[in-house]
Amino acid sequence: NIVIFGEIGAGKSSVINLLTGRQIAHISPDAHRCTLHWTELQVTFKNGTRYQVFDTVGLQEPCLHTGEYLSAISNAYGLITTLKERGGVNLLLFCVRGGKVTATMQSNYRLFFEFLCEERVPLVLVVTNLEREVNMEDWYTRN
Repeated sequence: NIVIFGEIGAGKSSVINLLTGRQIAHISPDAHRCTLHWTELQVTFKNGTRYQVFDTVGLQEPCLHTGEYLSAISNAYGLITTLKERGGVNLLLFCVRGGKVTATMQSNYRLFFEFLCEERVPLVLVVTNLEREVNMEDWYTRN
């Protein structure tokens, strides 16, 4: 079970489509929320290995009303609780937009990795929107 999480518009659904090589997750060309509830998708890699990938609700505190934010937190908690009953979470994909590290990024990391998964699940950082960088690796050096 793989859970992908991050801010609204970070490219979570696009990363899922990239992994599968086809469009199975709904995407939006702007930073509007596409995923309103976590979505379970079966991903089969070229070598035949299958994974369940869970596309989560985008979390961005300043842009969400209190009720929406609490609903998104509840939704994330429900997903992780459900997955604990189904063998647990095997991998977290933390999707962030290139740019400066923000307080929202830090909050999302703490929520999923530290709180919900109790620092027991491997985490991969996926940085999107680095197309304008001359050398994409420079983002890692700056941040």
